[in-house]
Amino acid sequence: MRIGFPEAMGGRIRLVLVAAILLELIGNFVLHNWQERELLPAHEAREIASRLSDAERVALDLRRRDRGERMRELGGDDLSLNWVSRTVITDFSPSLAPLKRLRERIIQESPNLAASDLRLTLMPSAKRGERDLVGALQIADDSFITFRVSRYLGAPPDSRLVLFLHLLLVSTVIGAALVMIRALVRPLDNLAAAADLTTGGRAGPIAIDGPVEVRRVATAFAAMQDRLIRAMDDQTQALVAVSHDLRTPIQRLRLRTALLRDEEARDALADDLAEMESFIEATLSYFRSGEDEALRLIDAAALLITVADTAADLGEDIAYNGPDEFLATTRPVTIRRIIANLIDNSRRHAGHIELTLRADGPDGFAIDVDDDGPGIPVDRREEALLPFRRLDDARPRGAGGAGIGLAAAHKAAESMGGSLILRDSPLGGLGVTLSLPRGTEAAAGSGSVHL
Repeated sequence: MRIGFPEAMGGRIRLVLVAAILLELIGNFVLHNWQERELLPAHEAREIASRLSDAERVALDLRRRDRGERMRELGGDDLSLNWVSRTVITDFSPSLAPLKRLRERIIQESPNLAASDLRLTLMPSAKRGERDLVGALQIADDSFITFRVSRYLGAPPDSRLVLFLHLLLVSTVIGAALVMIRALVRPLDNLAAAADLTTGGRAGPIAIDGPVEVRRVATAFAAMQDRLIRAMDDQTQALVAVSHDLRTPIQRLRLRTALLRDEEARDALADDLAEMESFIEATLSYFRSGEDEALRLIDAAALLITVADTAADLGEDIAYNGPDEFLATTRPVTIRRIIANLIDNSRRHAGHIELTLRADGPDGFAIDVDDDGPGIPVDRREEALLPFRRLDDARPRGAGGAGIGLAAAHKAAESMGGSLILRDSPLGGLGVTLSLPRGTEAAAGSGSVHL
């Protein structure tokens, strides 16, 4: 039976936990063995046992005054021997596992030493950070043969190094677990990113991968996304069709209204029809995002000056502030529609309007529309950007409008990769800042200019 990578989320989580625990156990086992490794290799322990047996036999054959010199002769660079009648060396092998194992090995190699008092301990070496193995063997006449192994190659590492290695092990385990968890949740991040990209009738790409539960959710989300977009398209097309179809009866009503003899009734009906037509135009403007318009290199300053002059010719108190020329690669028709909506919104509620064009960083530009009207409270500004919202308590009643101008401008700005921000105006009313990318062609100043 072949064991594959778990398909379910629970199985993968368990795999991450088991892998992290196993890695921690293996790392601790390796560090423990490294700290508790044997004092000396087996062949060196065998050599010590042999030389201690020979030294004991030689010492017992010599007079006491000759033993010291003879022991020193038997010693060498790696193992020094001496004879003393008494010693202060204490046996620490019962309390230190490596010393205990070394003592057992020496006795195993030379069984004749089993009946003797063999003491092992550790002492600082001449070299800093190292230790020597020091021992004493009590022989038959109760004197001692002492020995010293320099240096003790199995000396425990520095405590700071051990702490560092343990911290490194923990960091490695946590890092590996985080990498595995990241791989586990990446499909969910991709699904969330696809959801964020699904806007304005556009569907974000959905990758069907990851655990079986995530794949099931992604599949269902993709189907739901397709249904929602098709439903939105159907509703949008229906609404646009109805808006267009309403224009014909409105025009017929206009003609019949013009034939009325009652001037007061005629004016009232004409105002109602004008409001209906304005509502239809605002609705169509909201659903025309401008994404189908090609980018062109234009003089944004000339476009805004033309818009301001046209509004002034219609009786608006409007002023333009900005450069005489400003190149930008953008969608002029969409910008004109946005500014027209903003000016119309200000016209309904204010007396004076100022239109300002300025650079916004090296790769963008901004258009400010300020008025001296009552403004919109800070806590109502997000609501003002929603379609078909008329903030009657924030603006004067009877101002008219479909409550869709700011929403249409906001939607069109986002479709161009820009933003629309409501703020306080230095004139005392509402200020609106339209920020848009300028485009690479405009920065280079090349190409033809279109208005």
